[in-house]
Amino acid sequence: MSCNSCSLKEDNLFVQRVSALQKQLADGPWDAWLIEDPLDLYYLTGMTFSVGELWIAKEAVLLLVDSRYLDSAKQKSSFPCSLKSWDASTEFLKKWLIKKVAFDSAKTTVARSVDLQKKLDFVSWNAVLQITQTLREVKGEDEKSRIRQSAALLWEGYLYIKTVLREGITEKEVAKLFEIFCLQRGADGLAFEPIIAFGENSALPHYRAGGKALQKGDVVLIDIGIVFKRYCSDMTRVVFWGTPDPMFIHWLDLTISAANAALALCKPGACIRSLDKAARAVFEREGVEPYFLHSLGHGVGLEVHEAPRIRFDAEESVLKPGMVITIEPGLYLLGKGGVRYEDMVVITDSGYENLFPLDKAFL
Repeated sequence: MSCNSCSLKEDNLFVQRVSALQKQLADGPWDAWLIEDPLDLYYLTGMTFSVGELWIAKEAVLLLVDSRYLDSAKQKSSFPCSLKSWDASTEFLKKWLIKKVAFDSAKTTVARSVDLQKKLDFVSWNAVLQITQTLREVKGEDEKSRIRQSAALLWEGYLYIKTVLREGITEKEVAKLFEIFCLQRGADGLAFEPIIAFGENSALPHYRAGGKALQKGDVVLIDIGIVFKRYCSDMTRVVFWGTPDPMFIHWLDLTISAANAALALCKPGACIRSLDKAARAVFEREGVEPYFLHSLGHGVGLEVHEAPRIRFDAEESVLKPGMVITIEPGLYLLGKGGVRYEDMVVITDSGYENLFPLDKAFL
């Protein structure tokens, strides 16, 4: 592989990532990958395109972009690049004798796949789930640094939320104040619409902030995330405004215990399924497991929800150093309220690094 405008270095991060995908090709039935998802393109090239194609064959790579990005790509790309066209794709495929191409079935639409098969009908097309997943789920040092920075700013945002809570303020007002606070301090944006849930709304795991005003005795569930330097962070905490139903105080203690049971297993080689099972075991002993309505967690990186999936029935896999995952058990009672406690951790060589402190100030 050689750049159009510069020579490559063997330690180039993007070359290493693409080379890893080429090694996967060497062990599989396909001759080439087609990568089109903008986040995958950023991960593999370091550049941002709304539209682009990265063709990865066993012995060659070609980046195709439209005219808006061509000059920049020629200057910055670690790989040969050209203007995106069917002719350019055809030339690459035929030059390198490519017969079987795989695309990401999680990110390529049916309409796009039909178009590819129609316009490039001299090759066979194969849908493969999440081509870059194995690479992206293990973070490098720069990625971990950005995620730590994202988490640090998110924690500041959480502490700020606690200062603006007052009787009568609405969920939407809190969500907007949080967003402004983080943007003013350098966040790229929100990782997802904030879940600010008062009272009975906290029983809805994927609730979005509405017009409910804060009242004494409310459970306040705060599930927030931001993007900083392209990388996401995600956390959930609960505070009590006044004196809540004692059940929710007990439930929050149980939820933190369930989280700690899962965290105790967080080390390289641990079966991912076992984390979810450990958290559920805490709830089962107390007879509340039926109120745990979702999986235990997920990977975090360029996307706020990415591999691995932390669930008892997930595919059998193990934790690896460099993975960044959430641990987020919760208990919910429809019509009354719910609690959730979410940390984000980096798997280290010997255990884990928690990116958020334990918050004991629930009032």
